[in-house]
Amino acid sequence: MAKERAKVLNIEGKVLKEVKGKDLLGLKYQPVFDFYQPNLEKERVWEVLGADFVLLEEGTGLVHIAPAFGEEDMELIKTQNQKKFPIILNVDEEGKFKLEVKKFAGLFVKDADPLIIQDLKERGLLFKEELYEHDYPFCWRCKTPLLYYAKKSWFIKMTAVKNDLIKNNEKINWVPPHLKKGRFGEWLREVKDWALSRERYWGTPLPIWKCENCKNLEVLGSREDLRRQKFSKNRYFLLRHGESLMNVKQIIVSTLPEKVRCPLTEKGRGQIKKVAKILKKEKIDLIIASDLIRTRETAEIVGKELGIKPIFDKRLRDIQAGVFEGKSLKAHTSFWKSYEERFLKRPKGGESYLEVKVRVYNFLKDLEKKYHGKTILLVGHQRPWAMLEGAVKGYLVKEFSEKIEPRKMKTGELREIEFKLFPYDKKGNLDFHRPYVDEIKFFCPKCGGEMKRVSEVIDCWFDSGAMPFAQNHWPFDDGKKPKLFPADYIAEGIDQTRGWFYTLLAISTLLGFGPSYKNVVSLGHVLDEKGEKMSKSKGNVVDPWTIVEKYGADATRWYFFTINQPGEPKLFSEKDVQEALRNFVLTFWNCFSFYQTYAIKKKVSKKSKNVLDRWILSRLNGLILGTTKNLENYEITEAARSIENFVIKDLSLWYIRRSRERFQKPKNKKELEEASACLGYLLLTLSKLSAPFIPFLSEFFYQKLQVSKKESIHLESWPKPDKKAIDKNLEKKMEKIREITSLALAERAKAKIKVRQPLLRLEIPNLELKRDSDLLELIKKEVNVKEIGFGKKFFLETKITKELKEEGMVREIIRQIQQKRKELGLQPKEKIVVSFAPDSEISPLLEKYGEKICQEGKVEKVVFEEMENFDFQGEIKVEDKKISFKIKKYGSKNPRSSSTFPWRHSS
Repeated sequence: MAKERAKVLNIEGKVLKEVKGKDLLGLKYQPVFDFYQPNLEKERVWEVLGADFVLLEEGTGLVHIAPAFGEEDMELIKTQNQKKFPIILNVDEEGKFKLEVKKFAGLFVKDADPLIIQDLKERGLLFKEELYEHDYPFCWRCKTPLLYYAKKSWFIKMTAVKNDLIKNNEKINWVPPHLKKGRFGEWLREVKDWALSRERYWGTPLPIWKCENCKNLEVLGSREDLRRQKFSKNRYFLLRHGESLMNVKQIIVSTLPEKVRCPLTEKGRGQIKKVAKILKKEKIDLIIASDLIRTRETAEIVGKELGIKPIFDKRLRDIQAGVFEGKSLKAHTSFWKSYEERFLKRPKGGESYLEVKVRVYNFLKDLEKKYHGKTILLVGHQRPWAMLEGAVKGYLVKEFSEKIEPRKMKTGELREIEFKLFPYDKKGNLDFHRPYVDEIKFFCPKCGGEMKRVSEVIDCWFDSGAMPFAQNHWPFDDGKKPKLFPADYIAEGIDQTRGWFYTLLAISTLLGFGPSYKNVVSLGHVLDEKGEKMSKSKGNVVDPWTIVEKYGADATRWYFFTINQPGEPKLFSEKDVQEALRNFVLTFWNCFSFYQTYAIKKKVSKKSKNVLDRWILSRLNGLILGTTKNLENYEITEAARSIENFVIKDLSLWYIRRSRERFQKPKNKKELEEASACLGYLLLTLSKLSAPFIPFLSEFFYQKLQVSKKESIHLESWPKPDKKAIDKNLEKKMEKIREITSLALAERAKAKIKVRQPLLRLEIPNLELKRDSDLLELIKKEVNVKEIGFGKKFFLETKITKELKEEGMVREIIRQIQQKRKELGLQPKEKIVVSFAPDSEISPLLEKYGEKICQEGKVEKVVFEEMENFDFQGEIKVEDKKISFKIKKYGSKNPRSSSTFPWRHSS
C-alpha cells in the first residue's frame, strides 16, 4: 500500500518495510482466482507494471488491470516489448461470465459483485471492504451500467498520416479561428488509428474477402475487381439459333404453341451444322436449350453431331412478347420510347428486359449449384443472351446500351462467357449491401479455397467523409481529381471537430488530395436560457417547429445569425426570437408594405437627383461592398447585423420617414415616379442581399416586385457595388443632419413640446451646411420648424405664437382623422366625409385650415351638421377641448348639407 494512503484509509499497525514503487516493477504475484491457465513460456501474466494513471489521491497505490475491459489497461500492456500479455476475455457479449469462470458462470458481472466479495471473505483474502464513489459509464438511454469490451476490429492507420493531417489543416480557414490550433488541432496532434469496422447488419459492407483455407485477404474496390475473380469451374458457351422463319418474317414468337410456326430455314440449318463441327473441339458435356421450335431444332442438330441428347428448358425462351405475340418485331420494339425504358416497362402479358435478365441469370446460378467442372452449351435467343452477357459482367443499363446492344448476336453465332457472381437484389438491380453482397463467394487466387466476405460493415462516419468523392462516383467518373472539390465551406456544430470535419479531412488526406474544404464555420451548441444542455429528462427542450410556427422560419434564422458569433453557444430565448421578428423582419415588411401602398410600380432605378435618394443609394452600395466582404471572410454575424442596421436606421427611420411627403403628397407625378423607382430598387437589392439569411421573405418580396425575369431570387446574381455612387462626403453631412435633428428633438422633449407643434426657428453652428438647402429642408421637416438659422451655438426657439398654436392644433386634428382612417381599414385613395357639430368651438379654425385638413387627411369634404348615416363616431382631443365628430366613407349616400365649405380638394 502507498504510504500516503494508509492514514486516509485508516490502516493501523506496524510498518515492516518501505520500498519504492519502481522496486516492485517486474515482481510476480499470486492471483486470487485461477480460472485462467497461462502458457508461461509464451505469455507474461500476474506481474507488477508501472503506470501514470495510478494516483496517490485515491485507492491504495496499486491498481489491478484488465486489458480486455479498459482502454488505459490495454494501452499499458501494448508498451511492453517482451513476451506478450494475454487478453483474458472471460465475459461474453451479454456481459455475463463465460463457462470457464466456474463459480460465477452465466451471471451478469455487476450481479456477481456481491458473490465475489463473499467468496474472497470466506477464503480470507479480503483485506477491507468499503463503499466509495467513483466515475463509471452508464447507458445514456436506460441508465444501466456499461462494460468496456475488447474486440478485434479493422483499423485505418491514421497515425501514419498525422503530419499530413496537420499540414492540410494549416490550409483551412477556421471560424472561429481558435479551433484551428485548439480543439481541432489538438485532436490531430493526438490522432488515433481509425477503428473502421462495426459489427452491425446495416451499413456499407467492408469490402474485404477472406480465404477460409489459407486466410488470404482480398480487398475489392470496384465491379472490375469483382470481374477479375474466378467464380466457376464450369465453361459456358452461348449459341443463338440458326436463321428461322421468324427472322425472315421479322416477327416475334416467344410461347408454345407457336402462334406462327417458325422452324429453321435451310440457311439456318446450314449455319448450325458449321457451328457443330467447331464445337467438337470444345468437349461439350451438356446441351441445354430453349424449348421453342427454332432453338429445339438448333440443339438437336448440334446434339446429333456431338452425340449428346439436349435438355430443354422454358426458362431459356425468348423475351415474352405478350400482346405483341406473332406481330412484327418493329411493333414490339416501338412499345418502348427509350432503351432505358425497356428495363422498366413491360407490354401487357409480356416481359421487360430486366425481368429477362433475372430469369436467365438465375438459371445460370442454378447450373452453378448443380454442375461442377462441366462444359455446357446453352442454346437460346438474342435478347436473353444479351441480358446474360451483361449480367455476368455486372453492367448497368447505360453499359448494356453502349457495350452489349451494338454487338448483338447474329443467328448461328457462338460465344463463350465466364460466370461471375454479382450482388443482384430480387428485382435484378445491383445492390452492394447486405444480404446480397454476402452471397458473393469466389476462389482464392492463392490456394483455390473459398473466399467469403468478412462480416463487418464500415463506420458510417467513413461514408460521411467519403461524400466529396462518392457524390460523383469518383474515381469511376474519369479517375481524375473529384468534381466540386474542395468545397468552399462547411458549416456544422462544434462537436463535428471529431466528426464530419475530421472524417472529411482524414479521407481526402489519405487519398492525397489535401483538405476537402477551404473554410469551416463551426457552430456553438444551442443551450437553454440558463446555459444548460437541453434534454428531455430535464424538461428544457424547446420544440423548433413550435418556434417556427409561431414566429416564422426567417425570424428564427435571423435570430441565430445575429444573436452572437457562430462559434459561441446560443442561450436560446424565445423573447430574442420575438425581438428578431419585431425589430428586423417586421420593419423590413413595413418598408415593403409602404412601397406597395404608395408607390408607382412600373420600374426600379438607381438614378436620381434627390438628395435623400443619392444618400440612401450611397449607403446601399457601401452595404453591398461591406456585406460581400464580410461574407467572403465568413464574418456572417457582421454581415447580417449590417443589413439589419441599414434596414432599421437608414431605410425605415430616415429614408422612408423623410420621403413620406414625396409618396403621399408629391409635388407632381415625376416626383412620385422618381421616389418609387428608387425605393423599388432599394427593396429589390436588399432582398438579394438578405436572401441567404431570410430566403422566404426575400422570395416573397422578389415575386411581388415583379421587376425581373428570373424564376426565383435564389437564381439571381449577387449584387455588385457601384463604387461611383458612394459619396462619403454626403454621408458625413447626412450624419451631421441626423445628429442635429436628434439634438433638436431632445430639446423639444425637454420643453415638453410635441413634434406636431410647429416652432419658429432653430439655430445651428454648422456653417458648412449653409449652402445645402435640400439638407436643411430635411431638418425643418423632421424637427417641425419654420426657419433654420446659423449662430455660434445650438438653439431651439420654443416660444409658441398664436399662429403656431393653431397650426399645431390642426396637425393634431389631421393626425387623429388619419388614425381613424387606419382603424376603418381605408386605403389611401379612399376619401371620407367628416362631420362636426354645428356649434363646434373650433369652427373658425377648421374654416381657416379646411383645405389643409382635406389635403392631408384625404377628406372629401367637411360638414357642420348631425350626420345620420356614418361609419364612425368619436371625439378629437385638442389641447383641453373635446370635439365630437363623425366619419362616413365618401360615395356611400351623400349627406344632406346646408352649410359646407366652398372648397374641395380633388385628386
